[in-house]
Amino acid sequence: MGAQNGKTNNAEVCCETSQGLEVHGTVVRHGRDAVAFEVYDPAVVLQTSEVLGKFQVLAGRQVVYAGRAVVAGWVYTGTLAVCEARLDEGGAQMVIEPSTLSGSSLQGAYDRFFQEWQSSYRIAPEFKVVVADVEAFLTGVGHWLSQVELGLATRHNGVPSERELVETMAPRIIATFNSLEERFEELVCAVPPELLGVHEHFVRRHWQKLFLCSPFGRRTYYKPLGYAGDYEMMNMVHRNQPEGGSLFAKFIHFLLVSQWPARSVRNRVVHLKEVILRETIRTACQRRPCRILNVGCGPAMEIQYFFRDTPPGPPQEFTLLDFNEETLRHASSRLAEVQRRFGHPARVQTHHISVYQLLRYGSQPGDGGVENRYDLIYCAGLFDYLPDQTCRALVELFYNSLEPGGLVVVANMKDDKPFRYCMEFVLDWRLIYRNAEKLGSFAPTRALEAARMEAEETSVNLFLHVRKPA
Repeated sequence: MGAQNGKTNNAEVCCETSQGLEVHGTVVRHGRDAVAFEVYDPAVVLQTSEVLGKFQVLAGRQVVYAGRAVVAGWVYTGTLAVCEARLDEGGAQMVIEPSTLSGSSLQGAYDRFFQEWQSSYRIAPEFKVVVADVEAFLTGVGHWLSQVELGLATRHNGVPSERELVETMAPRIIATFNSLEERFEELVCAVPPELLGVHEHFVRRHWQKLFLCSPFGRRTYYKPLGYAGDYEMMNMVHRNQPEGGSLFAKFIHFLLVSQWPARSVRNRVVHLKEVILRETIRTACQRRPCRILNVGCGPAMEIQYFFRDTPPGPPQEFTLLDFNEETLRHASSRLAEVQRRFGHPARVQTHHISVYQLLRYGSQPGDGGVENRYDLIYCAGLFDYLPDQTCRALVELFYNSLEPGGLVVVANMKDDKPFRYCMEFVLDWRLIYRNAEKLGSFAPTRALEAARMEAEETSVNLFLHVRKPA
């Protein structure tokens, strides 16, 4: 397939997006851990952390890689887009053709392998130590908990229950892990960009087996719906409790949903629920229902909380958009259940639509776009995976679809708390982080004076609020 870790001639990528769209691209760079390729089809809009199915790299008729690939980056250059995908070391590897297993060709293949193996020596000893310390600590915790689990099976009066034990010990175990993990994050920040792939594989070999025993770790890594942050991952975050088939799995699961990103997601829902409440009061003062559009709805937890915590009043109108049908079915079912339970009379409708379709049809009635005018349009969790151009176009579309006096709210995570590289290296979960200045730049130029930034308690999630003049 040409030179390793460099420009590759006459090679292409074939794969499918999580929505079943076939993608073809020209390879511009590849290595053992990643491949970059150009895509010329404007219909293709990929998301960071999206799984690419049926992924193959071909040089002529030869398949040189066939296996798992996850989008690590997606950049528009004007006439085309460049995608970088991370390759799965634990799955199918570069295929060596039988015809090359002789003479100088075989020696050349071994030389390339040896060069890649030698790259592990470029990992600093201090980095290896902290990785080994975390592995040793979690392995030791696992052995200790297995003994505790055996004791619980034959417990008698006076011995704490499993739940009591988890509530007592989890804070201490998580605190020890966090102190080690924070040092790990500091060391990764000092790694040269060209060596991040080597460090990622090193960490994954040592840590991944410890994290994938938990329901959250397993679902996050394998991404059964084809993308990270799906509705069930969010449900796990909001349940915020130990889950798993063993005591150790429960501790690891609880550890993961206790980290800064998970805490910020729970705070994000509270923020959005308060926004919905304020906007419904505003329109109630005008003696009319509030029309609310939620783009990339997920489980719509903030609406569930709104129904639960707000006394029934004038019926509001909620429209939920998502590109995954299973997510929409789940959200509809949960909202209907909460409405029945608390007697909330709101009208809820859902639409299956992708970001590409939303931008393509815009506000054209009847074509699948944003067909109406809304008092509140919000999008939380989607911008973390979309490139700048797409985010800016979406905010423009949202603003144009507001009623006078209406509000747009979009959220994005900021990288100012530790845990980013543990998410990326172990769980293959990558986000596009943005600070207040970058997120604020997505506001339409004509609405800059009406734009303001807010943050939830951890400051990890930022919110851009843009109000349309009344």
